[in-house]
Amino acid sequence: MRWLPAVLVAGVLTLCAAGCGNDEDGAPALENPSATGSELIDEYFTYLADGDEQGLEGFLSDAFIVQRADGSTATRDDYLTKLPELGEFEVSDLSARQDGPALVVRYDQAVQEEEIGDRRFQSEPAPRLSTFVWEDGDWRLSSHANFNVPSAP
Repeated sequence: MRWLPAVLVAGVLTLCAAGCGNDEDGAPALENPSATGSELIDEYFTYLADGDEQGLEGFLSDAFIVQRADGSTATRDDYLTKLPELGEFEVSDLSARQDGPALVVRYDQAVQEEEIGDRRFQSEPAPRLSTFVWEDGDWRLSSHANFNVPSAP
């Protein structure tokens, strides 16, 4: 149950994103939230794989926070100064749900190589949860939970 705190954090952030003063009328009513979620997840991990800090700056909400299975966490500013290193990635089993200005995306992801700080992570598919909020006419990533556990030393 090491993943429970991350799920709780993601849930709270989702509720906040849905009710923190965003104009619900401005968010598009998505016909296929999973298709939009897939595009957004691909964009996010492409920025990471490319080490594109500038692209991520515009993609992340100011409220962004990440929670990992090893207990580590980072806010937007901390995250941008210490980007994870990752190689090729593959997303599977993706589903998404929308509630007004909030889009919650759940998926499994396998990463060829993933290193955060000085720790390597397993390359097997691991569950992830990402929450997007509609801000300034676009979807912004407001929270991300990574349930991939570090490899044994």
